[in-house]
Parts: sequence; structure tokens; C-alpha cells
Amino acid sequence: MLKRFLIIVLSVINFIGLSGCTKSKDSPENQIIKYNLNNEPLTLDPQVCNDTSSKIIIMNIFEGLVRLDENENIVPGVAYSWEVSEDNLIYTFYLRENASWSDKEKTPVTAEDFVFGFRRALDKYTQAPKAYTLYCIKNARKVNLEGADNSLLGVKAQDARTLVIELEYPMENFLELLATPPTMPCNKSFFEQANGQYGLEASTVICNGAFKIKPRYGWDHYNTINLVENENYGGQNIPIPAGVSFTIDKDTTDAINLIKNGTIDAATLTSEEQINSAKSNRFQTTSFDDTICGLMFNTQDSLFSNFNVRLGFLKALDRESILSELPENCKIANDILLDGIIADGKNFRELAGRDLVLKKDAEAKKYFDSGLEQLKLRSLPTVTILCRDTQGTKKITSNIIENLNRELGYYFNMEPLSEDALKSRIATKNYQIALMPILAESNLALDFLNIFRSDNNKNFANLNSKDYDKLIENALLTTPKDSVKHLLSAEKYLNENAVFYPMYNSKSFFVSSSKLSRLIFHRYNQGIDFYFATKIK
Repeated sequence: MLKRFLIIVLSVINFIGLSGCTKSKDSPENQIIKYNLNNEPLTLDPQVCNDTSSKIIIMNIFEGLVRLDENENIVPGVAYSWEVSEDNLIYTFYLRENASWSDKEKTPVTAEDFVFGFRRALDKYTQAPKAYTLYCIKNARKVNLEGADNSLLGVKAQDARTLVIELEYPMENFLELLATPPTMPCNKSFFEQANGQYGLEASTVICNGAFKIKPRYGWDHYNTINLVENENYGGQNIPIPAGVSFTIDKDTTDAINLIKNGTIDAATLTSEEQINSAKSNRFQTTSFDDTICGLMFNTQDSLFSNFNVRLGFLKALDRESILSELPENCKIANDILLDGIIADGKNFRELAGRDLVLKKDAEAKKYFDSGLEQLKLRSLPTVTILCRDTQGTKKITSNIIENLNRELGYYFNMEPLSEDALKSRIATKNYQIALMPILAESNLALDFLNIFRSDNNKNFANLNSKDYDKLIENALLTTPKDSVKHLLSAEKYLNENAVFYPMYNSKSFFVSSSKLSRLIFHRYNQGIDFYFATKIK
């Protein structure tokens, strides 16, 4: 007996008038929403994208089997309904008959497009950075890791409008995964015609979402991307705005005034001053507890490659003293993984326990000096702690230095940097130790802990540990239930080996103009949905 999930979405009658009525030039349907991307999108190929700017664009020009609404609930996408077997292993999706690509021929989006998309995401040679999130699909690991024939993958087109996905094991958040970029459809014929340039130019992108890249001059690299309504889109609701105009890598440090004068309509807030200004101007703000801030060591630095040096450094810290004053909108964190991060469908913190951070130890100086001796250093070389150039983080860093001077008897330096400069120094591994934020990019413990794997380009700790890599590999090769023990060991490894020292949680803040409503910011850096955004003049 199949459990049937049929979602019926009633048409939304816009408050301006019924369909067919003439819309004024000032109506929301004629407005262009303006937003600045922090960086040039690296690719608009959903199967291989892994940067924030790319995900924001892809979320709006592609549509998967399902979507996420403003409350992170699953709603229909290309699939208008689906069935799930009693054992939660077989999902059958029924696709809309009017789902189409954005080409002149209005090519239908078919189940085969999803099959090809999944196969690309899991093909060993695609090297999709998020392929491992789909290992719950039958034979996905064999295809991705062993190079098995992708026809073995448990994703089949029963007919043009029916897609069947078979899992290796039940996956509690499987439907949520189907709203992420790697699971978007890919038209095989168009992909092959792109001749290796798929997703790199406006001309080599074909869309099936609510918007498409403007046909002429739509993507001026490193300057602008302009989206317009996709007239071929046949979803259960028509998107409201006429389009989205993105600038790229422009200075938005004065974001509030830029919103006031209409240069942009929404922004990410990066400073306490911006957040307070947004609130005082009564702009709409959205925030998520999704960031852990702490001390990150460059474990390949000539000094901090030594375990005892790192251990002595951290065991000298008096947390109560150092964290006596926190930046606004922050709270003390005694663990690396945030509350709300899950493993096997459960809160990871409930499974792992709490307050696992390294504790102050009277033997700290002995550890530290032992490390210097192992490195054959008679004196401490210059040590500089990087931090953001904000009052709150500079105060904490100053407290750390004062604490270290007292406990270890050595002097340490502080170098405050702008947010961009700090990111650049860390990304290029041009640092010794930094007080820095790590943004959780999903609610999965595996995703967060995978960051520290040796071959991950986001491994800013420069950790190169076969033992740690093996823990993550074991977590990837088992079911969510069995992977928990490996994930628990991985967090324990980061704590006990003094790789990252958690200090406080901070929020991601977004602001939008008082003239703009229903813009959806998704938590964990998963993108921004302009679908229902309503802008008035």
C-alpha cells in the first residue's frame, strides 16, 4: 500500500487585481528587484556549483522536483505530486505536463532530464562537490566512488512524466535534498551542444525555473546578471516580479543608505552598525543562528603545526574572562557544531553531549614550552592573531592576548582586518591563527565536519590528517544511523587536536526595503528566492 502525498496548491489571486486585468507600471508585476552578489558566480551548472553567488542564481532560474517555501516546508516544484512506499525506499514523482525549458521551442522538461541530472551529479568524472549528499540513492556510492555504470543508479524514468527514485536506506530529509542544486534537471541535448561550456555563459544556460537570464547582455561577467521572467515557466503560481537585477562585488558597506536611495532592495548585513541601523530605520530583517566563531589554527604553519604548541595555547585560555563581553546578537558556544545541526535525523548535540571545548589547564605553559622545544626554538617567533576590524571581535582578541601574556609569559600580536581582507588571508592560508566565523552551509553534521577533510578547498585549517579523513570517509560509506559514531569521533578529533576552538555563535542577518515583501532568505546559506517577492514603488 502506497502512502500518497498529493499537494494541491490553490492559485494565488494577487491583491492588485484578477488575472487579465491591466497592470499599472507601478504594480509589483512590473518591478525589477535589485540585489548585489558578493562574488562572480563560478558556474551556473547546478550539478557542480558550490559557491553562494551561484546558488542564489540557480535557485531562481532552475526548479527541482520540489521547492522550499518561506517556512522551509516542502512544496511542489516540477513534480505536482509524489508517492512514497511503506518502507520509505521508493519515491515516485509525477511531473507537470506544462513543465518546459526556456528555449524558443518550449522543450518539455521530462523525467529523463532528471535522470541525466542525477547521473551527472554522481558521475565520478563530474567531480560534483556535493555528490556525497546523494549517497542515499541506490548504487550512488558505487557510481561516484568506484566508477560503476551510471545506469545502475536508482533513478529511472518510468515514462516522460513519471520519475522513480529508489534509495539504499530510508533518508528522513530526502525531499529537502531534492530542492538543492545537484538534483536539478539537465537537458542532455543542450548540455552536449554546450561543448564543455555548460553554465559558464548566458548562451550555455537553459532554464526551467521562474526566471531566465536576459537573452541579450544578460550576464556581463564580474559586473551584472539580469534575470527576466521565464515566459515558458508553468508552475502552479506565476512569479510576481518582472525580474531581478544583480550587481556583482560592489561595495555595500553602506547597505542601509543604498537601500534608502533605491540602489539595492535587500542585502546581507555584516556589521553590528549595519544591523542597528536597519532596525532603527524599521527595515525588515531576517536572521538565522547558523555561524560558529572561534580560533582557527593554520595547522601547516611552522609554529602551529606542532600539537603541543596549539594545545598549550588553548589550555591557557580563561573563557569566562575572554568572553565577558560578546559582540551584539551573539552567545557563548562551548561546542564546534551548532545546536540544530542533525545526524540521522536527530540533534547532533543531543547525541554528542555538550561543553566539549578544551578546558583551562594549569599545565598549559608546560605543553606550550614542550612544543617549542620539539621545534628546537629557543624563543617564540612573532605570532599574530587575525580578527575582524570590529569593536566586539577586537575586544575579544585583546582579551585573548592579555590572557596569553599572563599565562604563557610571551607576547602575541593582533591584526584587525576588513571582512574581505580576513577572508582572503584565510582562504590563501596566509595566517597563523585567526578569530573567524564558519557558516554552516546545511543542517547536516556531515556537511560541516567534511569541511576539515584534507582535500576540501574550504579546509582553511589546512588540516592534513589521514585519521580525520578516514573518519569522514567512514561516515560517507555508511547509513546515517551507522555514520553517527564516526561523526562524533570527528568532532572529538577537532577538539582534542586543537584544530578549531569554538567561542561564540553569531547570526546571519539579511535586510530588505520596507517597500519589499515576501523575499525568502533560506537558512544555512542555501540561497534567496525571489519568486514571490512583492515590490511597490
